[in-house]
Amino acid sequence: MATTTTTADAGIYTGAVPEDHIKAVAASPNPPSKPAKPDFGLDSLFGLVASAIAAPLYLYATLKGKFEVWDDVLNALPDSTFADHPAIDVGCGRGMVLLKLAQRKKRIAEAAGKGSDSIPLAYGIDIFSTADQTGNAPEATYKNALAMDVVPYTVLHTASFTETFPFEDNTFSLLTSNLAIHNAKREGRLDAVREMARVCMPGGTMIIIDLYGFFKDHKSVLVDELGWKDVDVSVVSWKMLYGVLPCQILKATKPTQ
Repeated sequence: MATTTTTADAGIYTGAVPEDHIKAVAASPNPPSKPAKPDFGLDSLFGLVASAIAAPLYLYATLKGKFEVWDDVLNALPDSTFADHPAIDVGCGRGMVLLKLAQRKKRIAEAAGKGSDSIPLAYGIDIFSTADQTGNAPEATYKNALAMDVVPYTVLHTASFTETFPFEDNTFSLLTSNLAIHNAKREGRLDAVREMARVCMPGGTMIIIDLYGFFKDHKSVLVDELGWKDVDVSVVSWKMLYGVLPCQILKATKPTQ
């Protein structure tokens, strides 16, 4: 099922518009009813079991810590990052970060007395693997968007971050990814960073949070291969300590020329 974009997001695709799962589920014969609250499941059950005696830290990170970390990260960004261009969450799963992007866009639009057709939307792509997140499926993401009242601000596609994204160059002002890219093999991880860089608009922001140990490659792609200058990698606080594994955060800005 092909779908159409809003006026604000017209022309961002490289070909035919892929199915938007949010619209598809909403238009289905028996769409889910609105849940009382969103449910983002757990990160990998294998990771939880492998954490052994450090499992409480893993549970804290997946149930609370990562939400607080991303709130701090996104709240530090100016409204202009969200208001003027589309944003995308890569490997969005059940929508924890994606729907935070949509919430910010909704607040900006409502503050201006306008609706979702006035602002570029929040996009998410995922292959919806349940091995990477429990209950991972487009329907789960839709239900969370419904619970958070951001359905009109959210677009959801099936797409792999190890392959060419279905978007034009220089499309998004903000690109995020949370605990997703490490699931691919090394070349796939490098391709994911390259694709995020390609669809990032000049002056746009890229933010990746993932498990410790993968960011030397990420930074090398951006700095050594693509010539980005403003790339910072640091360790995330204890709030995202997955067992004994800390997380790192990459924040980068695409050069304007």
